[in-house]
Amino acid sequence: MKLWQQMIAAALLLPGIAANAADSPLGGVPIAINLTNLPQITVEKPEGGWYDTLALDNSSGRDVTLYQAKVPVKVSIRNERDFSVTLVNPLILTHSTNPSLTFSTALVEFGSSTTTLQTLSATPIDFSNPIPLGDTSVGNYLLSVSAHQPAGARGDITGDYVGELMLLFEINI
Repeated sequence: MKLWQQMIAAALLLPGIAANAADSPLGGVPIAINLTNLPQITVEKPEGGWYDTLALDNSSGRDVTLYQAKVPVKVSIRNERDFSVTLVNPLILTHSTNPSLTFSTALVEFGSSTTTLQTLSATPIDFSNPIPLGDTSVGNYLLSVSAHQPAGARGDITGDYVGELMLLFEINI
């Protein structure tokens, strides 16, 4: 057979081969689908959202050099109740225009009340929400931040101070 005859024969045979392959059953392929509802954590203010800023003040004690803030935090977890909190980096409050002025390293604490506050650090600390009524456990907590003002005369250290508070909340599975 010449080359052109072979090409015509091949072209005539291909549709038949393709049709036969389409008609041949491949066999049953068992498929199992497992749907899981993975835990999900939400950390927010009790009324929703999050804090843009925390204003520390020195009006709650005898030590006027100690500035602090305590704010409520709601932790909701779907399909779980245990979680941990880590302070990613130490909180340093630095004067916004004079970086040589800094507060002492801030003490950051977390707990269900003022009497159960635990100091946060780079080591995770475990917490548990109450047993859920449905599929979501909800716990109400308190976040506390405190630090001593920089040394110096009051007029020399007044101004705005800034810092970055970075907390990591993780579900314990």
